[in-house]
Amino acid sequence: MGLNDPGDPIWNVPLAGGTVAMPSTPDGIRAQLHADPLSAFEHKLARTPGQHLAFVVLEAAIPDAVRTQDPDGAARLMNGDFTGVTDESGEQIHLPGIEGDAPVWVIPYTGQGTIEIPATIGGVRTRLDGTRRAQFDAEVGATPAHLLHYTILQWATPDEVTAETDAVVAQLRDNPPHAHDDEAVA
Repeated sequence: MGLNDPGDPIWNVPLAGGTVAMPSTPDGIRAQLHADPLSAFEHKLARTPGQHLAFVVLEAAIPDAVRTQDPDGAARLMNGDFTGVTDESGEQIHLPGIEGDAPVWVIPYTGQGTIEIPATIGGVRTRLDGTRRAQFDAEVGATPAHLLHYTILQWATPDEVTAETDAVVAQLRDNPPHAHDDEAVA
């Protein structure tokens, strides 16, 4: 996989007076990093709460030359302003609306009130056996970073809760809430 392969998940980012195509998946980043930066990326990826993973991928994706040429644009992106950023099909990218930095998420569960689930890739990995861990790692590697929090949520949720939450996760993935939606209603 690479940026020249049609259909690869990318972000088209307005930077440095043009549009820069960048990998948007962990696998896309892995394909362009060497040993030391790759090790640092993997370490950060495994320990970052899901709602912040887009920034881990973005930080590694912005080419150094572009970062130097347009430091204000790079800072705007790293501060969460994805205005004008689209995916490989031209759809506007929206970042997750989940807040906080905890390594666990507290989710509602009928009959038990709430349960805690891991909010990091590393936390989910500790709960999976070898085969399921390999499946999880493959899915994480191929998922665009702005959607990784949904992947973590899906894999971290215990099987007995999954059926109850699958519909909610699918609905959020297909119709993510946007900050501007609240303003339109007000």
